[in-house]
Amino acid sequence: MTRIYLTRHGQTEWNVEKRMQGWGNSPLTESGIQQSKALGAYLSGIELSAIYSSSSLRALQTAELIRGEKPLEIIPEEDLREINLGNWEGRTYSEIESRYPETFDHFWNHPEKYIPLNGETYEMLKSRISGKMEEIAKKHQGETVLVVAHGVVIKTLYTYFRYQSIRDIIHNPHPESACVCMVEKENGIWNVMKWNEKAQVIVGNRIIEGCSLK
Repeated sequence: MTRIYLTRHGQTEWNVEKRMQGWGNSPLTESGIQQSKALGAYLSGIELSAIYSSSSLRALQTAELIRGEKPLEIIPEEDLREINLGNWEGRTYSEIESRYPETFDHFWNHPEKYIPLNGETYEMLKSRISGKMEEIAKKHQGETVLVVAHGVVIKTLYTYFRYQSIRDIIHNPHPESACVCMVEKENGIWNVMKWNEKAQVIVGNRIIEGCSLK
C-alpha cells in the first residue's frame, strides 16, 4: 500500500488578483506562507519517504515551507504542473470572460467541451498527472509521500481516484490553498481517505490554519 498526501500550493499574489496562473507563476502571499507553514507543522509527525512538487516556483516554495527541518530532497516534476492555460495565463478572470465568454464558461462549467487557446484540455491534463501519480505510487510501495501541486490538477485527480469522467469535475470540491488530501493505493485500487481538509496547529495561544483562504 502506498499513502500519498496531496496538497495545493499556498495562496499567491495572482490568486488574490484573480489571475489565471497555469504554467505562469506568482509568489506566495504572507497568508500563503503561513498556510504552508501550518501544513508543515501538521505533517511534522508523519514519516515521509519523499516529497514531490510541481516544478512551478509557487509549488516549490510551498514544498520547502512544508518540509521544514525534514532531511528530504524536494523532487521537482514538470508533470505535476497546473493545466497549461496558454493565452489566458497572467490575465484576470474578468478579462478572459469578457473576451472568450463561451470558452471561459466551458472551462468552469462544461470541462468536457473546453478547447484551450494554445493550452491543454482536461483530458490531456488527466492523462499527464494520472500517469505521474501511478509512477509515484509504484516507486513508493509501502511508504508515505507528499505531493505538492495545483488546484485544477488536484480537482482533476479526484475524478481519476474516484473513477469518474471529466464532466464530473464541476461537482467535486475545489481544493483550497495548502489543504490536506490523502489517498492510498492498495491492490491496484485508489481510495480517497481525506479531501480538502484544514491543517490546524496551535502556536502559543493562536490557532493557525492552512486551507483557510481560497
